[in-house]
Amino acid sequence: MRRVVKRFTGSAILGLALLAACSSASISTNTETAPVPPADEPAPDPMCKTPGALPAGAWFTDITAESGLANVDGNIRIVAADVDGDGLPDLLVHGVLSARDTAAAPKKRLFLNRGAGHFEDATAQSGLVDSRDGAGTGRLANLAVFADVDNDGDLDFFNGAYIDENTDPTAAAKDRSEILLNDGKGHFTFAPRSKPSSKALPTSSASFNDYDRDGNIDIFVGTFYDGAEGGGSYLYKGLGNGTFSDVSEASKVLRPATAGDIPKFLAGENRKPAYGVTACDIDDDGDPDFVVSGYGRSFNELWRNDNGVFTEIGQKTPFAADENVSFEDNEFYRCWCSKNAGKCAPEDSTPKVDCTNSAWNPGTDDQPARNGGNTFTTACADLDNDGDLDFVNAEIHHWHIGQSSDSSQIIRNDLAGGTPTFVRIPNDEKSLVQPHTITDWNEGNITVGAFDLDNDGRKDIYLTSTDYPDTWGLIYHQKADGTFENVTDTAGAKVYHSVAYTSVDIDGDGDLDLVMMTSLARCSGDKKCPAKNTIKVFRNDVGSASNFVQLRLHGKGEGFSNAAAIGAKVTVVSGGVRQVQEVGGGYGHFGVQHDTMLTFGLGATCAIDSIEVRWPNATSTLQKFPAVVANHVVDITEGDEKPKYTATK
Repeated sequence: MRRVVKRFTGSAILGLALLAACSSASISTNTETAPVPPADEPAPDPMCKTPGALPAGAWFTDITAESGLANVDGNIRIVAADVDGDGLPDLLVHGVLSARDTAAAPKKRLFLNRGAGHFEDATAQSGLVDSRDGAGTGRLANLAVFADVDNDGDLDFFNGAYIDENTDPTAAAKDRSEILLNDGKGHFTFAPRSKPSSKALPTSSASFNDYDRDGNIDIFVGTFYDGAEGGGSYLYKGLGNGTFSDVSEASKVLRPATAGDIPKFLAGENRKPAYGVTACDIDDDGDPDFVVSGYGRSFNELWRNDNGVFTEIGQKTPFAADENVSFEDNEFYRCWCSKNAGKCAPEDSTPKVDCTNSAWNPGTDDQPARNGGNTFTTACADLDNDGDLDFVNAEIHHWHIGQSSDSSQIIRNDLAGGTPTFVRIPNDEKSLVQPHTITDWNEGNITVGAFDLDNDGRKDIYLTSTDYPDTWGLIYHQKADGTFENVTDTAGAKVYHSVAYTSVDIDGDGDLDLVMMTSLARCSGDKKCPAKNTIKVFRNDVGSASNFVQLRLHGKGEGFSNAAAIGAKVTVVSGGVRQVQEVGGGYGHFGVQHDTMLTFGLGATCAIDSIEVRWPNATSTLQKFPAVVANHVVDITEGDEKPKYTATK
């Protein structure tokens, strides 16, 4: 059943005023408050709910069989975006390090949401398997994130290509990352080509943003290893027509290449091999800052945006890595000790691994720069409802590396006076502790995100896991005291090797459902593995019992806010709780994206005290809406006089 659309008029505001541009250290804002609507313009009738206690389990129901996605295989990433403009999130699935697409066996596939959680394969008419050589000719493309790059009201996407020139010269000659423009109906064509890069890069991640707040979407791109270090992080400025200019060096986000210079590596000055990047406003000054999720047990980076010039501020803080650098239980260190008698103090125990292929370099591997994490994704979210954005890292941590390697963890942001301070929350039974059921365990976390599964006003966490033995996607439910409980076994959405996911309202009932993708890469002899890579679809059966509001934001485009409102900060105050979310432009390992529509759970509270939108324009204009009616989808357009309500089913 499609969402029934019914339009109402309600309270609203304002016009934009011209204010002087502000620095990132201090925001000058234009704030107006919507008047109470007159009697002849009533808001829709309240539809209040009285939620009961959560059931002991079975919060989700597996609806894969009826979703139209039961027989999809060959892909291990999934992102959500409303590409045909009908108000329902559609799905794009794709490979990661897969071969070039062909029309006969596409790695990229588009599924349009036809309502009630049912999807229809629209790949054939989407243009996804076209190349610049012609229709259906296929090309290499390994990640996708969405935004409206040409400000025409629909979502376009960046299709990143992971290219290793050393091992795949054919790809280096043929393929490049591309921008594909949407015709508004889910058919994509190539944007005019930007100035080509002189070098094909192993692109692993991307995040849309508007770093200079000119109303045109920009994109921050991360790369993996290119020789001895990462290929670098790149920033491309959008020109509003689907083309981009390279401002990586001018903005300072691209570190100089160090060619494996050990002193610079130990000082954290090397280009990090990035498996994920993220854009979000960490210092709450109105412009996006950038995160680089570093692999190789290296430091993570946090780049603060100061009027379009970036400074790395994460190093020497808990953001870069945890404080545990004790490497004595690293099995490779023990191998080295076993071959270098008398050089370890104290002598370590016998190695528990075959030392034939082990490697340990004193002076490097025993230093903090080599005892961080294998960070694949960093998610931004206000987990504690204090108004600033916190982080959750998804890490791969191997048993044989020991305690110095970082595990997935929450990093709380205690923002004061525009300066973020970071606190790592210990992993215990009240946080993101993970069960180790076998001796040679691996915490194989690849992507992560925060969403309110039960609409109680507190964000929960979903942590995916790649294809190591006995690894599952993990659901952590946030309780009233701010601690997290692992509810994976009881929630009804336990999936083996759940390597990717998106949390979106697929059936239009006001709560966030889960769509996951599984992986088979290490499944030889593992009886828990399914027969093929699969999509799993889980309907949320508890969130819609609580009150909520869903918001779709629309910017005015160039000179104002980008049309998809990427980077807009929304604050909802209800029942004494102040919740904050940003509209995101994708993030993380080979593309993680949910929906540009924001869902706020309100719990038992039906009355919304206010909704505030801080637009990502040059003056960080604020719009404030009092007395918005709950349990509707609310469309807010920058500078519009009235919001529009859509009744949910």
